[in-house]
Amino acid sequence: MPGGFGYGKVIVVEFDSRSLWYEMSLTVAANALKAGIRTDYHTFQHIPTEVRMSIEKLGVDVQGAERNGAFSIIDSYTVQLGMGAPQVLSDRLHFQTQSVKLSDWSIHAAREIKSGAREAEKRRLHIDDATSVLLQYNDEKLFIDSWRTRWIPISRVRELAFLNSLVTGVYSESLYRMFESLCDGIIEVKSEEIGKSVEHLIRVRALRGTKCDSRWHRLRSLENGEIALAD
Repeated sequence: MPGGFGYGKVIVVEFDSRSLWYEMSLTVAANALKAGIRTDYHTFQHIPTEVRMSIEKLGVDVQGAERNGAFSIIDSYTVQLGMGAPQVLSDRLHFQTQSVKLSDWSIHAAREIKSGAREAEKRRLHIDDATSVLLQYNDEKLFIDSWRTRWIPISRVRELAFLNSLVTGVYSESLYRMFESLCDGIIEVKSEEIGKSVEHLIRVRALRGTKCDSRWHRLRSLENGEIALAD
């Protein structure tokens, strides 16, 4: 995606359940941190300890990055378990660790859109491991309306590089199409059985206002868990 992703952009990753999206998301976070990009990883379906360990394995001093504010894990997973308090090291985006009901997030979001973002929230990379988990707790109309009137505007106010992610083949076709219409680009990640092996694939389906290479490209896993292009 040369020149296609940066601050102020909202991208949706549509992934199938067998794909390498999770490992890919960790790779993106680790490489961003190593490049000096402030990064937030919003976990909906993995425990924060697992996320930290995986990113450390990719060569990042996670504790140091958390201490200096370069990295934050937003834990929206623990609240779903109903067991114990979320693993939060700072009060940044704390409201998203207390509930997965979008109506509970709305007041904070409206306040920030009106007053503007704090400098600490601006120009960060924000990665969701599985945004679509929210659809287990909120109906599709509320989900779309929340992104249209709250989270897309907040991403603009904060000038985020925002990677949302939706698992494919689960929700209505209109949900995917409406969500795509809100975003600046669409990435697809999938796995296919070809002969006796499984191929992991990625492509950029669309980028608003610019050309992109929309061909499928193969992915491969390295020994440390990093994901790289195979071609």
